Amino acid sequence: MRRNNFAVGVVTIYVLIYCLLLQFEGFFHYAMLMVLTSPVLIGWMVFTILKQGKYSGPEMGNDEFGYQDKKKDDLQIF
Repeated sequence: MRRNNFAVGVVTIYVLIYCLLLQFEGFFHYAMLMVLTSPVLIGWMVFTILKQGKYSGPEMGNDEFGYQDKKKDDLQIF
């Protein structure tokens, strides 16, 4: 889980810096460069989370979908 937190932290700081650079006219070109490189970082973050992440919730079994906050008997027909 440590690697997931690192990836999310890096991308969050990157987006915050991007937002700050947009506020100043002199740094607008750097912000545009950051926009061009952001898909790589976001792809890295998503890949890291999907590869390293662990699901600790209950298994769905034969059910089509499930809710973790409600029991199956408490659900009503839509």
